[in-house]
Parts: sequence; C-alpha cells; structure tokens
Amino acid sequence: MTQMERYILRYKGPGPKPDLDVERIRALPNTTVLDHSSRMLLVASPESELQPLINSMPDWVMSPEQTFKLPDPHPKILRRPAKRKTSK
Repeated sequence: MTQMERYILRYKGPGPKPDLDVERIRALPNTTVLDHSSRMLLVASPESELQPLINSMPDWVMSPEQTFKLPDPHPKILRRPAKRKTSK
C-alpha cells in the first residue's frame, strides 16, 4: 500500500483558487482534502499520484507539510535553588 503523505498546495495565480482545479485535485484516487483556505489546500495523497497533476497546473505549488515541536509553555524546575549564605 502506498504511503499517504500530507501536502500543502498553494494557488499563486490571480484571485481565489479555481473551482475546476480543486475538483481535479479532489478527483484524484487515494486523495483526501483535509483542510482549505481561499488560496491553499491541505491534502493527504501519495506523492506519485499528486505530483503529475500539480505539474500540469502552472499556477499551483506543492510542498510537504512540516510540523514543529512547540516548547513547553510551563518549564519544570529540575532542582531546588542553592541555599544562599546570609551575611552578618
């Protein structure tokens, strides 16, 4: 079975993304549109099936989805602070 990878498809032409192009992308076998905005789509699809279609549509670019680990918003104290010497 082919690996389902996630890709961001961005329409770089004038105006909003064309409905006909979106329908061509949705019609690809083994392809699911996961999210969309006025100029982008997030899709799960095998690259081998998606890349030829995107190559045939000059106003579209395709890039793999990237994820980043966010830092812990509540860092933990690893050890107690050293005792302070008091002066007399």
